Amino acid sequence: MRITLPFAVLSMLVASPAAAEVAGSNQQAIINGDEVSTDIFPSAAQLIMGGIIQEQDIKAPSCTATLIAPDVVLTAGHCLDPFGLTFGLFELDNLAFWVTFEEDLSGMVGQSQGEPTELPDDAVEASGWVQHPGFDMDAFGAGVDGPGRFDDIALVFLETPITNRPHAYLPSAEEDGSIVEGQAVDIVGYGQQTQTDGPFDPPPDGTVNVRIHAESFINELAEFEMQIGDGPETSRKCHGDSGGPTYTQVETELSNDVRVIGVTSHAYDERDCDVGGVDTRVGPYLEWIDDEMVRACDEGVRSDCDEPGILAPGEPAGDDDDDDDGSGCDSGCSAQGASSESPLALAVLAGVLGRRRRRSS
Repeated sequence: MRITLPFAVLSMLVASPAAAEVAGSNQQAIINGDEVSTDIFPSAAQLIMGGIIQEQDIKAPSCTATLIAPDVVLTAGHCLDPFGLTFGLFELDNLAFWVTFEEDLSGMVGQSQGEPTELPDDAVEASGWVQHPGFDMDAFGAGVDGPGRFDDIALVFLETPITNRPHAYLPSAEEDGSIVEGQAVDIVGYGQQTQTDGPFDPPPDGTVNVRIHAESFINELAEFEMQIGDGPETSRKCHGDSGGPTYTQVETELSNDVRVIGVTSHAYDERDCDVGGVDTRVGPYLEWIDDEMVRACDEGVRSDCDEPGILAPGEPAGDDDDDDDGSGCDSGCSAQGASSESPLALAVLAGVLGRRRRRSS
């Protein structure tokens, strides 16, 4: 019988050479998807976790995330917990995070002990981060059975604003209320592309830390969480997709307007990636997100405070293309066509992990 775990927990075992000796590589990605460039849903990013373990300077791809302002990234609460890097086997010092939009980070996996880990050229370090105060990793200890409430959501603030790519927009309360079961979505992530037999069974070579996109749907909708995809034939999320966004199209005065409505969190139940995973819905946390974005400006943690709160929909920051459709992707992005019949992007799963609200100094 499989144990239900947050998606990110298993995906980061490879981050530490010491942990890798015990567990091997298990970074994984979206199932039944296709490899895509960063031009497709360019707000989707990969989160890198780092720190010192047994005097080794470790940096490893950990989760997926979404740029929602030039200096703010949305991800899962468990993605910020050191347990994801140590698996509870080692002590971690100097916890740090970076965000990158590289399409293939497989080169960061399995690096030899004693060798410095090279970050991608576009990596931006975090100046601070915060988990939702209601998130508690221990809540997953008793197992999970479908959507519930785990408050598995977090924000990462960046030392330098990212202005060379568009950010994603969050739904209004009204838009969130219009979400229904069966709704088409798009998912993007760097996680597992195949189901494995457990945390010590690594996925095939070439199926980890690669940017994957797929069209999917909302199979089950609850107040705080939702299931994306369903059985083996559907596109769905898996380990390593944790923290990633789920995108969908909403009906507004702006045509083809896209919103990030979910954050990848955990497996549906003990069947793990055999069935669609569960997202934290963004809508119920809009007030918390806005409050924390403003608080980070007040405390000097953020690097871009021209608009301190949640950004209203409009022309995406960093995108001067007149052909942009308001979705964070120009007209060349096939996944975001003008037709409402074309499902929009949905980022990917991340995991579930994190015990406390935390900010770095």
